[in-house]
Amino acid sequence: MFTSAILDLRLERNWEPGRLTAEAFRWPGSDREFPLRELATRLAPRSFADAGSPVVTPASVDPASGGVRRRSKKYQGSVFQVGTELRPGDVLVPRVGLGPAVLVSEHLRGALVAARFSALRPLESELGLWLWGLLSSESGRRLRANLSQGAALAAVETSSLLDATVPVPPVERLRRVTGPLRAIEDSTHVDEEEAVETWWQTTDLRTTEWRTALATPDPSILTAGEPLANFCREVVRGRNTRRLAIEEEAPGYLPVADVSMLGGKAPRRWVPEQEGNPTVAQPGDLLMAALGNLPHARIADARVVADSHVLVLRLRNPSLGPALAHYLNGQDAYRVRQVFTVGAQIPSISATDLGRIPVPAAALEPVETTAVVLPLAQRLELVLWES
Repeated sequence: MFTSAILDLRLERNWEPGRLTAEAFRWPGSDREFPLRELATRLAPRSFADAGSPVVTPASVDPASGGVRRRSKKYQGSVFQVGTELRPGDVLVPRVGLGPAVLVSEHLRGALVAARFSALRPLESELGLWLWGLLSSESGRRLRANLSQGAALAAVETSSLLDATVPVPPVERLRRVTGPLRAIEDSTHVDEEEAVETWWQTTDLRTTEWRTALATPDPSILTAGEPLANFCREVVRGRNTRRLAIEEEAPGYLPVADVSMLGGKAPRRWVPEQEGNPTVAQPGDLLMAALGNLPHARIADARVVADSHVLVLRLRNPSLGPALAHYLNGQDAYRVRQVFTVGAQIPSISATDLGRIPVPAAALEPVETTAVVLPLAQRLELVLWES
């Protein structure tokens, strides 16, 4: 929706473009609007975090899902503590960038939050969810963009945000949208990426595999399922394909499955099927990257030649392939894979260690095809302005 306004600049003393465009902004709908400072108070951080402490920053929040994915250990400075300074219902609005706001909940209890957020406490508890949705929606992002200063990186001062007006619907409609808003906010409670933890423990290396003992304080994760090797007839590594490779498709040549192809890119090389004794993967084989942190597990849907950095798992029961690939690409398998990877610069994993990754029984359940989920801002926009 496009809006326009005519401003008389002859008597204006402050020609700040952000302020002028903010005055021209219009919210969808016709609900009564109030200055944000009449609906919420600003909170000031009272704690300090040294470098190395896990801190939630605006960059920690996934722009599409709105969930906290990874805490920063490089941030050093003023922070809020969830549970003492922040409580459920408070709203965190990024001061830098236009990413989603964060609604404080029990999900974040104990977290440290960077002062790069403007922390707002609604005067009425039921307004917290509404303000979170409002400021995270597409309309809310446009408002914050209009309030922002700086060409290279948008920055919104808390005072400017509090001066902005926001709509508040009648009690009946506010209660009607509470359920859908709560469901969307619950969907932002995603698993965080693995954080690097500092830990100490005493281990007798005479009776323990020292590599595992040094890699994880919880060795039980290595026995939480059936070893991946038990699902395979064999696990073979691909061969070097560069000597005979060409860069365009040709009759009698097969595409090379390298790490980039497993990651979703198109084939870059083709090699002759009958020369060089290539490792050919058949449809239904499970392909995995042996180089890098990520497995890029993928089921072969056609005959391909495995590169030397790709492992081919020939499954005893190919029908389990999609479930195994889904599990190996997930967070739980990622944690275990990190235990077995070696190499300081470019991590890699051997076929033997790959076969040791445990697969829990629950991971073998059929993988349901999930519908395409709209980004958080679009989902909120559809809910907030429903008639």
